[in-house]
Amino acid sequence: MAPLGPPAAFPEIDLPGLDGKRAPISEAWARGWALIAVGHSECETTRLTLPFVDRIHHRSPPTSAAVAVLQDAVADARVLVDELALELSVRLEEDPYPLAKQLGLGTVPTLFLVTPQGRIDAVAEAFRRADLEAFAARLQVPPPLFLAGDDAPALRPG
Repeated sequence: MAPLGPPAAFPEIDLPGLDGKRAPISEAWARGWALIAVGHSECETTRLTLPFVDRIHHRSPPTSAAVAVLQDAVADARVLVDELALELSVRLEEDPYPLAKQLGLGTVPTLFLVTPQGRIDAVAEAFRRADLEAFAARLQVPPPLFLAGDDAPALRPG
């Protein structure tokens, strides 16, 4: 099954953060473009992807955002955030995965570039350097996204 794609609206849903407080996912694109990465702590490809999504978060202007949606319990998500030293916003989605169902996800990680109007502009499944570079460019992150010391293949399936 292919995930929801352009120009569909990104689903409106409230998800809890690591602090347990629920908030609408639409906060991600309230100021502008947003990159939303849906993944799971036990997925090695998610673990490869999230540090670069976090790098996009750090290097993007305040008019854009990067958010991780982890399909984990809060304890597992906190371990992942600590292990990877992530500072981006993290939302949680536990079983029965309502957001994943609305998005039609078949694999993680899946990344969505969302417009300021809440529409999906682009989708990428798995880890692809070219997709992350394209998302970074749309979020006005100065190149290069990948540095010489990064251990990141061109492609890694989810």
